[in-house]
Amino acid sequence: MKGARNPSTNAGGCTIGGVPLFIRSIGAIAFMLAVLCCGRAQAAMPLIHLQADSVGFYYDRFLIEAQGHVQVRTSGGMSMTGDAFSMDLKLNRFVLAGHVHMQNSDGAQDGAALADFITFNRIYFVPITSEPDRWTFLNGDFAHPVKGREMPGDTFYFPDLGTRRPFLISTGAVIGAGSFVRFSGNHVDIANGMGAYVPTSSYYVNFSSDINLAQNSLAGANYDATWQFAGGANAISALHFRYDTINKTYLSFEQHWTGSKAYAVFSVNPMTRPQKFWDLLLSDQPSDKFQVRTFTQLATNQTWLQRPDASGQFTILQATWALPRSYAQLAVQDTNFSLLPPGVYDGIAPIIDHPWQLALSSQTLDHRIGHTPFYEHVGYGVGYVHDAARVLQYLQGTPYTTIWNHNLDATVYVPSFKLGNSYVETKNYYVNASVDKNRQWFSNGHYTDSTTSRLTLSKMFDNHFVSYLGYTVQNLGDYYGKLQTVAYPSFVPVVGGVLYPGYAAFRGLATFREVALGVTYTNGGNFSASLLARKHDDFPKPIPNFFAPPPLDVLGNEIQGQYYLGEPTYDVRADVRVRVNDHTSIDVSRGYYFNFGNRGWSPETVIQVLQ
Repeated sequence: MKGARNPSTNAGGCTIGGVPLFIRSIGAIAFMLAVLCCGRAQAAMPLIHLQADSVGFYYDRFLIEAQGHVQVRTSGGMSMTGDAFSMDLKLNRFVLAGHVHMQNSDGAQDGAALADFITFNRIYFVPITSEPDRWTFLNGDFAHPVKGREMPGDTFYFPDLGTRRPFLISTGAVIGAGSFVRFSGNHVDIANGMGAYVPTSSYYVNFSSDINLAQNSLAGANYDATWQFAGGANAISALHFRYDTINKTYLSFEQHWTGSKAYAVFSVNPMTRPQKFWDLLLSDQPSDKFQVRTFTQLATNQTWLQRPDASGQFTILQATWALPRSYAQLAVQDTNFSLLPPGVYDGIAPIIDHPWQLALSSQTLDHRIGHTPFYEHVGYGVGYVHDAARVLQYLQGTPYTTIWNHNLDATVYVPSFKLGNSYVETKNYYVNASVDKNRQWFSNGHYTDSTTSRLTLSKMFDNHFVSYLGYTVQNLGDYYGKLQTVAYPSFVPVVGGVLYPGYAAFRGLATFREVALGVTYTNGGNFSASLLARKHDDFPKPIPNFFAPPPLDVLGNEIQGQYYLGEPTYDVRADVRVRVNDHTSIDVSRGYYFNFGNRGWSPETVIQVLQ
């Protein structure tokens, strides 16, 4: 096409080992910013260096217990020795007892026990003196102990662990107060409480309140065992041992960095399979009312880091502004189907395609309508799609490579309206209802309408059983006016020699009706089971073996929208989750389609290990 740039040629000269330079540049900038942020955060954090004959970590209670020749050094310049050590990482305090010797620049002192309440910058100490006494050190002033002060009753409390086994056994740890702990030269229980220990060179645990360290850029997996082998207050390096139905067994890598208002997550998944996804997630919130997020994915087909025979990329940028009682968002997506120079790779020529999209939208926050139980919100947006290498749509012989659109959306809903006035929850019913209307206009002369209405009635029978009955109707329409029959010509499918003339009435207008009955049972958080039964009454009617069944994701679930053409008339989905121990649950689910088009059970029994 005249004037169009060749995206694959342009990008092909800007790659190193199959990784585009712009991705490496963004990663390098994120890394440098993260290092600076980490340095600032860690400088003010008290660090505790622990050594002992035996150091045990109890993951379920976030306790560190140490015995034998215990040595403790703090970043404040104090060193201590003793016989036994216990630290509650969540309460941010530790106890050292038995032949305690403490020393700092102000001198040395022997004692029977010491307790450091780090959050309150207060140390309680039982010294060995001629007369029994108790000392309190305030704000790190060890030269002037406050003597004889009353202490909390649990100051020198050691927890009773009974026969519980530690998750990890080591001889040393570095503890970032209120944030992380890093063990070296340790053994980890891979059986979660059964005592099957395997050696690892290092192990890192984060327990801070920094939610950005929990951001994830990995796809789902049926099983994921994570080894966090390095980290600090603002960074985590992790290796993932994973299994899913498509890639089978493989390794993945993920790196986290965070700052006060920003974070970066980089991952390679799967790392040990030819088809790799290199993901980079960046976020910055320079103010309380503005945030920028980007997600970039590079897909390559390559053996380790050799030159790939396939490589594509897409980047999504989202900028969000908080406005009075509303928000606005700008979203830009750039896609490059091939980053390779022109040529033939493994017998296949790469697709030369470089579409991009832009959307600017605004939505009001939920607003109650007077004193009624109804709430509403409205939204408006404009969008732009362009593809210089491919025609987006042909209409009466006219090719469209650029399409503008704008849309208007309105929602009215009732949340949890109680039927009944009993103070006993099991005697009441609750109604949830909503109506959503959306219209989208396109620059090539047509518009789409979507109206979705939902009504559910739910009830709690006791502390274990909850059920709901729901009815949903969705009307979809794609309107071309006088060109309706051109866009949707009459068509009569023939499947297995059988004609379905009713399908000829389809002219771009569809209706999906669904009745759903769901029941959930839970038992103290250790066991849960749910059953969802649905009946679909759709137009056009589903035709057995005509519409392709939805593809499967890596977990074995069918990838489908909320509604899709050809959905079976009846289906049942069952899910059971069992808590194996304090850290691990197993979830098993599967569906049944009552032999619609010879489809009985869903293709996979989805088994997922949750930790």
